[in-house]
Amino acid sequence: MKKIYLFIIFFLFLSLTSFAQKEASRWYFGDNAGLNFNSGVPVVDTNGALSTTEGCATISDIGGNLLFYTDGRTVWNKNHQKMPSGKGLLGDSSSSQSAIIVPNPTDTNIYYIFTVDWAVGENGLNYYTVDMTLDNGLGDVIGVNNSPKSTKLLSSPVSEKITAVKVKDEEAFWVIATKLGGFYVYKVDENGVQSIPVSGNSGFTNPDDMRGYLKTAPNGKFLVSANMTAGTFLYDFDNATGKVSNQRRLDLSGEFGYGVEFSPLSKKLYISTGNYNRNELSLEKLFRFSLDLPDLSISTINASRVEMHSYLNSRAALQVGLDGKIYRTVDNSPYLGVITNPDSEGATYSHKEVSLGGRNSTQGLPPFIQSFFAALINTENLCFGSETEFSIESNEPILSILWDFGDGATSTSLEPTHSYTSPGEYMVNVEVKTATELKTITQTVTIFDVPTVTTPVDLFQCDDDTDGFTPFNLKEAIPLMVDDSTDLNFTFYKTNSEAVEGNVVNAIKNSVQYSNNQTDKVYARVENNYGCEKIVEVNLKVTSTTISPTFMYTINICDGAKDGDDTNGFAVFNFSEATQTIIEQLPDNQNLEVSYYETMENALKEINAINPENYTNTTAFTQEIVVRIENKDNNKCLGLGYFVTLKVNALPEFELPQEAFICINNPSEPVTVSVQNPKEVYSYQWSDNNDNLLANGDTSFYNIVEPGTYKLTAYNTVTNCSRTKSVIVSTSNIATFKEFHVEDAIENNTVTVVVSGEGDYEYAIDDKFGPYQDQSIFQNVASGIHTIYIRDKKGCGVVEEEVSVIGFPKFFTPNGDGYNDTWQIDGISFQPSSLIYIFDRFGKLIVKLDPLGKGWDGRYRGKLLPESDYWFKVQLEDGRTLKGNFSLIRR
Repeated sequence: MKKIYLFIIFFLFLSLTSFAQKEASRWYFGDNAGLNFNSGVPVVDTNGALSTTEGCATISDIGGNLLFYTDGRTVWNKNHQKMPSGKGLLGDSSSSQSAIIVPNPTDTNIYYIFTVDWAVGENGLNYYTVDMTLDNGLGDVIGVNNSPKSTKLLSSPVSEKITAVKVKDEEAFWVIATKLGGFYVYKVDENGVQSIPVSGNSGFTNPDDMRGYLKTAPNGKFLVSANMTAGTFLYDFDNATGKVSNQRRLDLSGEFGYGVEFSPLSKKLYISTGNYNRNELSLEKLFRFSLDLPDLSISTINASRVEMHSYLNSRAALQVGLDGKIYRTVDNSPYLGVITNPDSEGATYSHKEVSLGGRNSTQGLPPFIQSFFAALINTENLCFGSETEFSIESNEPILSILWDFGDGATSTSLEPTHSYTSPGEYMVNVEVKTATELKTITQTVTIFDVPTVTTPVDLFQCDDDTDGFTPFNLKEAIPLMVDDSTDLNFTFYKTNSEAVEGNVVNAIKNSVQYSNNQTDKVYARVENNYGCEKIVEVNLKVTSTTISPTFMYTINICDGAKDGDDTNGFAVFNFSEATQTIIEQLPDNQNLEVSYYETMENALKEINAINPENYTNTTAFTQEIVVRIENKDNNKCLGLGYFVTLKVNALPEFELPQEAFICINNPSEPVTVSVQNPKEVYSYQWSDNNDNLLANGDTSFYNIVEPGTYKLTAYNTVTNCSRTKSVIVSTSNIATFKEFHVEDAIENNTVTVVVSGEGDYEYAIDDKFGPYQDQSIFQNVASGIHTIYIRDKKGCGVVEEEVSVIGFPKFFTPNGDGYNDTWQIDGISFQPSSLIYIFDRFGKLIVKLDPLGKGWDGRYRGKLLPESDYWFKVQLEDGRTLKGNFSLIRR
């Protein structure tokens, strides 16, 4: 059984008394909130006069009787009245830790209040002396004329934070404050406060944001400083010399550290993060770091970080209490949160756990000398079923001792052992007598339950190669050991003694692939978060598969488009029919579980099982699957092998036109739609859009006479896979010519064709075979007579029409060579009634031409006219009049 150590927490007042006392038993904080820990549990106290946003400090006597408290500005006595000279101290209630109270180690009537200003204040570090003999025993701050007398140790920029801890092996305390780039460490001993700080505590990172708490560990070995936006840092502290060293930045995942606290045994460090914005809430988190590690490098410490809680508020202080629990403020709320068992890996946080009786907590809790929480009473073996060992530390000889273990059992031994009959919390009392005093101490001790396990258990595995040895996934034994594995840790060892010892160095390294050729049994250490464990014997048993090695179930499926591609050989499988067929291979009346895996290794480890209801193959077209069959009642492996083949069959591949057309002008002629480029021989089924069957069989074409959507389904008669494609059959028609719009007798003659009809048309000029164009406008058309062709793009016919484009030659050469021997208006034959006149340059009418004639040959009354420019005038039938000139050239 692993030993669990719990140090029962008491408050240490290091004077000549023998045992820790209760100076930290009374707390005043927040808005008139208070707690009293004298009974061992926090009891609400609503009598406090203090109201503060952050800073506060409290002190009680060794019996837990309140002496006084402060917010750093005002001091109240035990009657909650202001001390006569207890006003105007130089702390600030808005400083994170505005004050801390330190007793004189040898004079029980003298106390020192150390104050620090807030972040932007200029008052620095001061201390005041309180004499408890003044004001009729109520105590007062030593002052002049009811004004407190301060001793300034340091000026600004000392601010926001302060802590204290016992000096090792001395009746003295260290008081620690921050400075830019380091710390000021002052000793308080029987002579009072030494004014010269310890040297050498400089050279650290200079935080530019001082807001946040400063704490030493109860064992005096660590120091932590939270500086909000400037980072949170952990240091080593030497409580013998007061030296600070080894600065390390804690990783808070981008959060701003504010409240800090060590667990009583200094094993854990807790940090509360947040921000303060008056206008909106910020995210508060609670982190835990481990300091009980063999390697205390910052990377190891940061790797141990655990987030315990997160919510929206502002920021919170943390403070350990008399009961060993750590308390957390809940800003503007009548509650505190609580960390229970803070030294344990099983520590838990309960939010809003402690009621403040209607008083509100804010952002601060009173700090104390951290050594008050050092452990003096020890317990070992707190797991149920073990003998719990008790001992107590004293710096005086113990004359007599009486233990009451809280369950009716007692002992007078100095170091007794006791076995509890059930787990739970017990109020332990110890009455100790020394030469100087008789003292009774009460504390709650928790006896933790151990895991409930079944032992031994048998873990079965199928032999993968009939040699009797096979890999085991030892974690598969966990549900055989326990009903609920939540919050349990499982470690496997080869021997029982190694499991009992619990040294992870000896643990089986690869527990998911452990071969029984090493040992035929292993031992599981089952441990809960409190470190309590049970050992379970796990017997490793190999069985042979009972399914024939020749058995193979093939799941055929057609390629689908669920993954966006119906040709890639991947599809979604359901194994339900395969499961039923496999179960039928085994004897009836067994509670069987069939699992599927991609690899034999996964099947042996029983990891990464396939979802049998929705699995997409990972190898295209064909893939073999490993099957594992177990009896759920006894964990026996009954079958293991490649018993399932997944086959993705290709869909038929072919082409089909997406559209076809029926010509209205030729309604008796159907359109034939044909399959193109089939990859294999298929059977076909033609249907209309309403799935009415039109034709089937081997016919790869179909004649369609009505417009509509038609479907063709091609079937592979071997695989029964099919693919359906559609063709949309529409109507079209030959064009109906309406008119031409001609712009002629200009440099850029244009012809625009106007047609009507139900088709989609294209146009060509002077050549029935094209080229065709989609535009119905022709530009730069030569003068003369042209034929325009209008073709239906869907094949319903061509319409042709002639068009006349008027123009005239710029010259002619009447020399009888057959080229340009006459001059005539081009394209005028479409307007035969037009009038054409030719004049010489003096305006003399030379000839009147017939629009349908050959033209003028350059003669006047049979005689050749000389080369010259001549003029023409044309009166067209359409009403236009054209005039111009041309040249007669003789060659």
